[in-house]
Amino acid sequence: MGRIVYALLSLLLLGASGFVHAQNDPQFSMYMFNPLYYNPAGAGSEGVPRFQLVHRTQWAGYQPTVTDNGGGPSTQLFSFNMPLDKIKGGVGIYAMNDRLGPAINQAVQVSYAYRMALKNGTLAIGVQGGMYNRGFDFGQFRPNEPDPLLQQGRITQARPDLGAGVYYNTVDYWVGVSVLHINQPAFRLGTDRLVVPQERTAYLTAGYRLGFGYDLDLQPSVLVAMATPTTKTAISANILATYQQRYWAGLGYRVGDALMATVGVSLLRNNALRFGYAFDFTTNTFANKAPTSHEILLSYSLPPIDARKKPIIRTPRFRY
Repeated sequence: MGRIVYALLSLLLLGASGFVHAQNDPQFSMYMFNPLYYNPAGAGSEGVPRFQLVHRTQWAGYQPTVTDNGGGPSTQLFSFNMPLDKIKGGVGIYAMNDRLGPAINQAVQVSYAYRMALKNGTLAIGVQGGMYNRGFDFGQFRPNEPDPLLQQGRITQARPDLGAGVYYNTVDYWVGVSVLHINQPAFRLGTDRLVVPQERTAYLTAGYRLGFGYDLDLQPSVLVAMATPTTKTAISANILATYQQRYWAGLGYRVGDALMATVGVSLLRNNALRFGYAFDFTTNTFANKAPTSHEILLSYSLPPIDARKKPIIRTPRFRY
């Protein structure tokens, strides 16, 4: 079975090499809590149904010109996923809204993962399909002089979008490889001259849990977005400390971009309610960019679904 895992990971990496693009998708500092967004095989990996909402404000207060109200990226991500033990699988769905000045990026994706129990963990093979919507709000462009070729209004176009991945997790560690935007949808926004491609993106995610006594766990993790020779590979690394399975704090670094600090708490019975906050201090910045980014995570998990068949309870009252 180890050979099967190695072969699947190798196929995805070979299929991604030479054509992936590292900076096409929104980025998140709390990536370790978003397995479904980066890999469809992560659906159901937590073992419980979970609703989650993430809001990120990047480069808070960024001013491209003195007349604008701000043009830094703003991203919202809502997701739900759950295991389906009866059919050895998991399902998930997410909706993403991302704005970068006049640029509009929106997506809805549905994922399915087939989960196989191995000796020490679970191997999942996942696929996703949905729609990706891209466009521009041309009213936010600021030309130096009137341009008759500049379009007016808001123009968007939706295209089908596909992805696939492999995810292996145990009690102590996890590793996953995925390729998103496999079909490379292209968006023609009002004219054949304005074609915006959605490049394939390959992700590698991995993490390990280290236990120190009964109360403290350390969790180092890494996220790699692999790139072509013309673009840089984006690497994020983080180490998270969790106390009594309820409180966590961590430090991270996105290579060549930002330092990250994360804090959070889990509340209610079985830690069902999760709240997290991440603060980024940008190390690679320009004079007119604010150096900070902020990210908020809120999620709620339902009790695990009992897949066992319920026993029949017979009572004398209804026997005749």
